[in-house]
Amino acid sequence: MKEIYAIFGGNFDPIHYGHIISAEKLSREISIKKIILLPNYGPPHRSKTKTSIIDRLKMIKFAIKDNKLFTISYLETKKNTTFYTIETLKKIRKKIGYLQPLCFIIGEDNLNNLNIWKDWKKILSLSHLLICPRIHIKKSNPKLKKWISDHTTKNSNLLHKKPFGFIFFSKMSMLNISSTAIRKSYYEGKSACGLLPSKIDKYILSKNLYKIYNQN
Repeated sequence: MKEIYAIFGGNFDPIHYGHIISAEKLSREISIKKIILLPNYGPPHRSKTKTSIIDRLKMIKFAIKDNKLFTISYLETKKNTTFYTIETLKKIRKKIGYLQPLCFIIGEDNLNNLNIWKDWKKILSLSHLLICPRIHIKKSNPKLKKWISDHTTKNSNLLHKKPFGFIFFSKMSMLNISSTAIRKSYYEGKSACGLLPSKIDKYILSKNLYKIYNQN
């Protein structure tokens, strides 16, 4: 079977053990060779983060140092630019070709809002979708639900055999850690060290990153 690359995007504000440990669990579940962290300057369907991309990148580098599973993509870090997943996937495909199995990791909550993404149906022509389970999510609309059902597989081997085209729901349990809650803790003067690497905790405190609470 061919090795899988996976893309994991987000604000990572800040990156925490919920991101890292969950990604590591996914890598073991379906044998992912490399996870590409894709920090974004600000996704078009969400409010922009107030934490600079420079600070968020530094925290990501602290989190993945000496961990060969992870690498970073800078494709969505340019200021004042709107980034769309479909366009980013096209750029990545130009770099790695169309034979390499590629997964795009999203939460089940994002899957159920996929129909508001640009050219969302075309995503499966460039990658698989690897879905992380969420608790208490809203149900998708009927058309999206059917599309999801039509492309879902329970056979993870197909993710290795085909370069794109399938939706796979992970069976792993997610760590209940929230970047929003972490930012709130620092704003209130509390420590969140157990929820993220100590180097990131020290960096946040030294820079007073969340002195002004950013709930987005």
